[in-house]
Amino acid sequence: MAAAVASAQDATVAAETTTAPADTSTLAAAFPQASNILDKFSASATFSYESEYIFRGKKLAGGSIMPQVDLGYDLGSGFALYAGTWSSFSTDGDYKEIDVYAGATYTYDFLTAEVGYIGYLYPDVDTATGGHNTNEVKAAVYIDTAKWLGQFNVSPFIAYYYDFNMKGNTLEAGLAYSAPVTKWILNQDWGKINLGAAYGWNSVEDNKYTDYHRNGYSYVMLSADAVVSINSFCAISVGVRYAYNNDYNMYEPTANRVWFGSSFTIGF
Repeated sequence: MAAAVASAQDATVAAETTTAPADTSTLAAAFPQASNILDKFSASATFSYESEYIFRGKKLAGGSIMPQVDLGYDLGSGFALYAGTWSSFSTDGDYKEIDVYAGATYTYDFLTAEVGYIGYLYPDVDTATGGHNTNEVKAAVYIDTAKWLGQFNVSPFIAYYYDFNMKGNTLEAGLAYSAPVTKWILNQDWGKINLGAAYGWNSVEDNKYTDYHRNGYSYVMLSADAVVSINSFCAISVGVRYAYNNDYNMYEPTANRVWFGSSFTIGF
């Protein structure tokens, strides 16, 4: 999964939207408890197209359509829950993937800790040839540097993933930054440039999933996206990505990949 939950799914920084709630004054008066629950709930839907599907530095498919749905709930006192699904369907019909994920976060001051689960489901998997769905757990820490750097808050993260089926370990660290360019230029907050960079290391005990580096391989992923907020609950983005891995083979005869992506997001 390339887009997994502030990774960086994997270093791509998603379009961020904040939605002003509809007028719920009547509902709030009649059902104040229900209103409080709704205020803590968030949801978003994203429809993306990527000219290639690159996961942890490796190409899995060509041009792909990638729908995603995210749900979140603020428990208060710094705790929050999330769940969602993300999919990738290649435009030539040769590759299908459906991921489901859920987790919890805790934020204290500038630190956010996350634990989560990701299930990778492949509808066309051929179990007779050894293919299978996989299950992964995640632990991550994010640092918000805004209190020190203000609008230049380049924020680091580190994440660890363990795949139970492939007995795989992935360690990823990176930086994310969202530059409010229209605020700087026009004093209007509707356009941003989202930048992401990550370095990762992946190793699996079942070494049929790697080619040459049996003790693991390394990868680098970079992204830059221009994000435009159409209104308070809708945004579009377009961007370019780069990936490198040192485990390529004759089927993928290049270590370097450059591709582009675009997305449309609605949320509240």
